[in-house]
Amino acid sequence: MKNTVTDSNHLPVLVAESISKSFGVTHALTKVDFSIQQGERVAVMGENGAGKSTLMKVFAGVHAPDSGIMSLNGDRYSPSSPIDAIASGIATVYQEPSGFGHLTVLENLFMGRQETSRFGILDSRGMAQSGRSLLDSLGIPSKLLGREMRSLSLAEQQLVLIARAVSREAKVLILDEPTSILTKSESERLFDLVDDLSNKGTAICYITHRFDELDRVADRFVVLRDGKNSGEISHPDRNKILDMMGSRTMTETKNEPVSKDAGEDVRGVSDEQLVVKGLSSSGHFSDISFKVDKGEIVGLYGLIGAGRTEVALALFGELPIDSGEIIFKGELYRPKSSQDSLSSGIAYLPEDRKIQGIFQFMNVGENTSAAMLRSLAKWGVLSRFKERTIVRDAMNAFSVKAAGTGALITSLSGGNQQKVLLARLIATRPDLLILDEPTRGIDVGTKQEIHQNIADLAKSGVAILMISSELPEILARADRIHVLHEGSIVRTLERDEATESLILEAAVGGELD
Repeated sequence: MKNTVTDSNHLPVLVAESISKSFGVTHALTKVDFSIQQGERVAVMGENGAGKSTLMKVFAGVHAPDSGIMSLNGDRYSPSSPIDAIASGIATVYQEPSGFGHLTVLENLFMGRQETSRFGILDSRGMAQSGRSLLDSLGIPSKLLGREMRSLSLAEQQLVLIARAVSREAKVLILDEPTSILTKSESERLFDLVDDLSNKGTAICYITHRFDELDRVADRFVVLRDGKNSGEISHPDRNKILDMMGSRTMTETKNEPVSKDAGEDVRGVSDEQLVVKGLSSSGHFSDISFKVDKGEIVGLYGLIGAGRTEVALALFGELPIDSGEIIFKGELYRPKSSQDSLSSGIAYLPEDRKIQGIFQFMNVGENTSAAMLRSLAKWGVLSRFKERTIVRDAMNAFSVKAAGTGALITSLSGGNQQKVLLARLIATRPDLLILDEPTRGIDVGTKQEIHQNIADLAKSGVAILMISSELPEILARADRIHVLHEGSIVRTLERDEATESLILEAAVGGELD
């Protein structure tokens, strides 16, 4: 929906000129120019590592630019901190939820701006009423107000943080991959909200890798490449944007089998690698039954709270199992811990790579080898030669782009961090690989590389259980799809019968309107 505010001749609300930023030898931004008008919606695009998030973090006061100048509403703008940026009128919602996990949703919503009575006493009742109204207006269950943030799913946390940013009535709202963990219906609510804010005069900077969102989210499309301006257009021309993003030829993911040709060597008499029978975990899911064969990709799909991630955590030994059976590699199996599962041949890629995946203060090499240190040691002494060899081979196999194995993992783009996590897991040579949102927040080129990696793993005989909120991804990758609703599998669809409408119909618990 085209907004109405930008139809008149407004001066830019935020202007950045010749912004440069380096991290060691890595040039994240080089003389980047950017501007956005009041009420305008600008999509910032580019491959992982192109500099999009770095630029937004400069605006948000997280990073100070090495050079360049910025202005906000015509005045010089140089935020000294994120708090300074918020006070100036720039609110940001990051791709990785970053709330205060030990505090309630209500406390997170009003952090730094608590309401008080005229006597200076904290107005808890008034904040609760305001919080309920805010969540209700965004279609977020107000019952979440009293829960701790860390008890919420990633998608629920993201919605709360979006609500918090909206409540600040910012001049500029930065949204970094906001729909990467939202369902289609939740994304539509967000798009409607963005339209409303835009029409009221808020400038929206929107980072996305999803081409199916382009005609809904922006009036203008700015593309970065290798930390530099690559161009901009005023209409969502996919081919033109891809051309500006890079020279690599990128094609749509095709809906064709990727694991059925695994070969007789991995698919035979004992195909069944994992069999789950009537698995239940109180308060999370109940009576879950499915199987994953060698060389097969099985998908789990469901809306927020459906229990997809909880099923994965139970299989990996991170969530208690009340009843049911797990048969793994032909034997009854009950995981005692994540380490027990990993030692048994089950590897898990979590949906939250920032909190549950990467070791933020370790380098790329250490992150890659972290899951196999025991196998690299003899009499308790780590073989650095073996470690370097395995790390090098793993990084080459996944085409990890980094300054070297000694580079901090946080210096890598989100897509390359995800590749490192996959490389770490594959180095353990798992028999079952559980992937929870494997391509969340990753550019189209890197996504295709990871899809090919997944396909190759399936062809080599690895059984894969894949959780994804992206319907095109799960339709294209999975041999069979189990749809969850409120903790139960409500429908199972084979590849050749699965459609978006059938999956969504089951996910919402009935027929679509």
